[in-house]
Amino acid sequence: MNTTHMYRKIFLLIQCCFLIQFATYAQMAASKKLPINKMQPGSGLLPLPQQMRLGDKRFVIGKNWTVVADPSLVKEQSVLSLQEGLREVNLPLNVVGNIAAAGKSPVIQLVVQKGSVEIGSTVDTNRVALARQAYKLSLKPGSVTISANAPQGLYYGVQTFLQLLKTEKQLPEGEITDWPNVELRMIYWDDAHHLEKMPALKRIIKQASTYKINAFSIKLEGHFQYKSAPAIVEPYALTPQEYQELADFAKAHYIDLVPFLDAPAHVSFILKHPEYKHLRLIDDINYQFSVTNPETYKLLDNMFGELINASKGSEYILLSNDEAYYTGKAPSEKAMADSLGGNGRLLAWFIKKMADRLHEQGRKVLFWGEFPLRREDITALPSHLINGVYNKSIAADYKKHGIRQTVYTATQGAEPIFPNYYPLHTKTETMADGSDRSSGRVAGMFHEIGTAFKDNLSSFMGVIIAGWADAGLHPETFWLGYATATAAGWNNKNLTPADASARFMTSFYGPQQKDVDSIYHVLSEQAEFHTNSWDWIPSKWRPQIKGNSDSLFLQDERDQTLPLLPVPAAGTLAVADTAYPVNAKRLATAKAMLPRNAYARQLLQQNKSLAKNQLYNLEVLESVAAICGQNLRMLVALNKVTDLLKEAATAKPNPKMAVQKLDAAMNMVSKMKEQRDSTFALIEKTWFKEWQPLVEEANGRKFLHQVDDIKDHQPVRTTDLSYLIYRELHYPLDQWWNDVKKVRNEYAQQHQLPLMNKDLDWQQYR
Repeated sequence: MNTTHMYRKIFLLIQCCFLIQFATYAQMAASKKLPINKMQPGSGLLPLPQQMRLGDKRFVIGKNWTVVADPSLVKEQSVLSLQEGLREVNLPLNVVGNIAAAGKSPVIQLVVQKGSVEIGSTVDTNRVALARQAYKLSLKPGSVTISANAPQGLYYGVQTFLQLLKTEKQLPEGEITDWPNVELRMIYWDDAHHLEKMPALKRIIKQASTYKINAFSIKLEGHFQYKSAPAIVEPYALTPQEYQELADFAKAHYIDLVPFLDAPAHVSFILKHPEYKHLRLIDDINYQFSVTNPETYKLLDNMFGELINASKGSEYILLSNDEAYYTGKAPSEKAMADSLGGNGRLLAWFIKKMADRLHEQGRKVLFWGEFPLRREDITALPSHLINGVYNKSIAADYKKHGIRQTVYTATQGAEPIFPNYYPLHTKTETMADGSDRSSGRVAGMFHEIGTAFKDNLSSFMGVIIAGWADAGLHPETFWLGYATATAAGWNNKNLTPADASARFMTSFYGPQQKDVDSIYHVLSEQAEFHTNSWDWIPSKWRPQIKGNSDSLFLQDERDQTLPLLPVPAAGTLAVADTAYPVNAKRLATAKAMLPRNAYARQLLQQNKSLAKNQLYNLEVLESVAAICGQNLRMLVALNKVTDLLKEAATAKPNPKMAVQKLDAAMNMVSKMKEQRDSTFALIEKTWFKEWQPLVEEANGRKFLHQVDDIKDHQPVRTTDLSYLIYRELHYPLDQWWNDVKKVRNEYAQQHQLPLMNKDLDWQQYR
């Protein structure tokens, strides 16, 4: 059999398999049932209450109802939140101070009475703190009562009631008694490389509170206006007054705004500046501070102090000693490390020095108890610390030393487009951050939290759920993980990852949502393919990387590209290289994914028309679908361009036809650019609705564009959002265009055909 013919048959077979798979997928998506019955009472509740007895009998709350709350509660967030939620469902009910004032009307009664709600078994031993968050919800025709031991519990009871009200056509009769399994349920919000506008940050915090998330750690880096470090402040940054306003807003919603600073590593945002170069551990590396330099402590003490002063009322602070690989390794630190007993002991010395100072200022200090800290270094740490990273092998040692712990897990780690909620590959694989790709993010987080709680080796007090936006994606894509994993911290009994995800879709997007879960499937798979569909090469465009967790070295960064399009030979139009830029497997996958991408975008349009509170989230998902779709279309188009070039060569006996084929190839590349630019315009329009502009200069401040010497954070590659199309911009189509145009015009001139003078400014994207 002819080899070319054989490969073509294989290719067609692969393509058919993908198309059959899509047809089956589309049919299943249209008719599939969620893991839980959407008609089951309480199916939209997240977190899942600890005790829930809801019957089949139903009743309706109408405009004749009255809210009864003690006058001391009227200005509390519980009452304000209840009123706002009622207005959203067209129930603007009056609030009165006692039952007598309600007369004979049916009532929603709010009660705070110490000892009124008894909590059951918990992993967390601080039952006093847990009891403050407990509530009881009684649902009867004509009478709804939300009672709690403290205002925080009342607020959570109101959120559960509102979730029921917004996801059920009629309320079920019954009773819910609920309390958290652990005291602290924190999400980490990464604003290192962008900054949301104040209204957006408030929306985000308020939304977190509805899922009983009670801590919000925000990483700002240069997006805070430090007086003690003015050089690092970026063009758009929060003022201390805005930060305090945010902390107060969070506190009103029973969320602790947790200031976050990295030290001694991950500080290129500081050490890239000439003013702080003398604080580097290694002279030519901007990644890590020297912990033995007294000026390092002085700078950090001042910066932390400013964050503390701008977040009065907050309880926690996060000293992130994440990935402090090189502590003790430089000559300037080696002697002290050796005298203390090793690199881990030197890091412990630094952590203690910083943490004690923060503790003196009234904060509970979280840190990362990880490498290069060793088991034998734990006793050098102050026992007032809270270890944010659970490690089974040394958990008991932290407990023995009196250090409480949280379970840290992540809804995203290194994925640059969309979290890996539903993997493209079903075989067992490990992702770059160590998580299990085969199970997906939600299942992976549930496993980490559930296993840790079951082992019960630590003095647990909470969970921390991270999402690393420094990979370049929009943190609005993290909510599925944030809501489900913190729900596992509240109550992980009788709640599966699939149930939690289904509950999220109902509670977050509303009961009228149309198969949003399928959108998440498509985006997860296509975002993964987006990353895997281009080749990795040593970077020609960025500075070399200077090390990793193992050692220091100098080697090329890695970037992505594809094989080049062929250029026809002058005079003959012959195409010497018969290979395609996109191999058969990738092309088949791209073609199969295109209809699925269109299906997801259609679903997004449908859900946008139904959306009440999550329109912006859906718009962000739509921009992700556009990113994935543009990549798919480009991959298919590149091979079509190659086919047209080959057809031009075979059409040589007909010069006019040959030139037409060349023009068609060039027009396809021009269309490729138009599609890329329109996609980029959509991203900018959408993301900047809630983000401050990404600019080099504004408000009298300049952004110093310099990459991290150790870590590759995609947003740092450019000063704007063009990092999202970085590989496309560096694919050399400008040169290809000019080469083909020259060949085309010479050939056209030989055959008295019109010349083509159009240029392609491939790197111009606005």
